[in-house]
Amino acid sequence: MNEAPRFAVVGRVNKGKSSVVATLAEDDSVRIDPRPGTTAEVREYPVQVDGRTLFVLVDTPGFEEADRALAWLREHDVSAAERPARVAELVRAHEGTGDLVEERRLLAPILAGASVLYVVDGTKPFRRNYEAEMEILRWTGRPGMALVNRIGEEDHAAEWHRALGQYFALVRDFDAFSVTFEERLALLGAFRELRPDLRPVFDEALTALGAQRRRRRAEAAAEIARLVAGALCHFEELSATDEEDLARQRDRVERSFHDELRRMEERSRARVERIYGHAEARFETEGLDRPVFEQDLFAEETWRTLGLSPPQLVAAGAVAGAAIGGTVDALVGGASILAGTVLGGAAGAGTALWSLGSRFARVRQVSAGGVAGSLLGAQRWWAGERRFRIGPHASPNFPWVLLDRALLHYDAVARRTHARRGAIAVGCERAGIVSGFARGERGELDRLFHALRRAFEDPPRGLRDDLERAVERILARIDPVPGEPPPG
Repeated sequence: MNEAPRFAVVGRVNKGKSSVVATLAEDDSVRIDPRPGTTAEVREYPVQVDGRTLFVLVDTPGFEEADRALAWLREHDVSAAERPARVAELVRAHEGTGDLVEERRLLAPILAGASVLYVVDGTKPFRRNYEAEMEILRWTGRPGMALVNRIGEEDHAAEWHRALGQYFALVRDFDAFSVTFEERLALLGAFRELRPDLRPVFDEALTALGAQRRRRRAEAAAEIARLVAGALCHFEELSATDEEDLARQRDRVERSFHDELRRMEERSRARVERIYGHAEARFETEGLDRPVFEQDLFAEETWRTLGLSPPQLVAAGAVAGAAIGGTVDALVGGASILAGTVLGGAAGAGTALWSLGSRFARVRQVSAGGVAGSLLGAQRWWAGERRFRIGPHASPNFPWVLLDRALLHYDAVARRTHARRGAIAVGCERAGIVSGFARGERGELDRLFHALRRAFEDPPRGLRDDLERAVERILARIDPVPGEPPPG
C-alpha cells in the first residue's frame, strides 16, 4: 500500500483521546488539558520509524450533539448498506452552518477511510446517552475498536465492556499514562486483527517499532557509559605557590570540579531524554553531592615524579582506612553495593591521599626558575609555582552512585508515556538498581572502573566499549523488548 493506515481517535470531550494519541505517537506536542474542548480541530500524528510512516493517528474534537446527529440520520429509513452514504450526506448537508460542527469534523477522516478508535473513560459509569455516539460510528461502516481508558480512580470497566462489545469487534483496556511498550505493541497487534487486509503492513510496523526500541536502548547505553567513563576520568589542574596557596583555593576547586560533574550528568540525561523523544519532559532528582577535597578528590603535584599513580595511592589509603567500614554506606544513603570494610578503606583513601599530597608538596621545594626531575622528562617551574592535578574522583563508590543515578533516570525515561505532563521524580519510590547485581557482574564493572581510573588521561577505546556493552546488558533487563532473548 502506498498510504499508511489511518485511525481516527474519537469519543466524547475530555475522555482522554489526546492522551491516547500522545502515548501511541510518542509525541509531546499533542496538547493535553483537563479542561473540556481542548482539541478543536482535526490534527494528524504520523507514527514514524527512520522517516517512514507506519500508521497515522488522527486526533479529533469530541462528540457534543450526538443525539441530534443520530436523529437526523434516522429521519429517512435506509438499509444498512446505505448508512455510510447517509452519514456522508449529514456532513454535506450541514457544511457552512454552525450546526453539528464537532460531529462533522470528527466524521470527516472516518468517511475518508480511517478506521475508528473509540475512547471512553472507564473510571466513569456507562450512560445510555453514549449509545448515540456508538450508533453513529456503526453507521459509518468503518472497522472499529474501543479503548477503555483510565484517567481516574474508580473502575467501571466491566459495564463498559458489556456495552461496547455490542458495537465494536474489539474492546481493549488502555491506560495512556502508564501503558508499557509491550502493551503498546499488543494494541498494534489488535489493529492488525481489526484490518486483516493490512496484516502485512502491521507486521512490518511491529518489527520496525521493536527494532527502534532496541536501537534507542543501545544509544542510551552508549550515553550512560560515556557519562560514567568521562566522570570517572575527569580531572582539573591548577597552579599554586605553596601548600597555603593550595589550601586557599580549596573551595574554588571543589566547586569547579563538582560543577563540571553536574554538567556532565545533566547533559547526559538530556541526551537520553531526546533519544526517547521526551523533548518537553522534566525529570527531577536531587543533584550530585559536591565532592569533598580531603575525602573525594586528591591533589597531585606531578605524582609521577615519585613513581606513584593515583590508583596506587587510593589503594594505600584504603589499607589505613579499612577500620571505618560501613561509614560510606551511611554517607551515600545505603546506595553502596561493596563490602563495608572495603568502603571504609575507600573513605579513608581520600584523606590519606590529601595527607600524602601535602607531605610530598612540602619536601619538593623548587626555587623560581628551577627544574624538577620527572620520570617522563623535565618540568619547569616559574616564580615558585607548582602545577597540581585535582581528580579523578577518588571514592571507589563514586562510579557506582553515578551509574545507579543514570539507571534510575533511564528507567523513568523509558517507562514514561508521552501523555504524562509536568515534573516526574526520578528514583524517589524505589531502591537503587546496582544493589541487585550479581556478584560476577559487580566484579566485571569494578574491574572496568579501576582500569578507567588508572588510564584517566587517555582511556583505551576497548575499555569504554566493554563498559558500553555491560551497560547495554543492564538496560536490556530494565527495558526488555518483546520477542528478544534474555540478556546473557
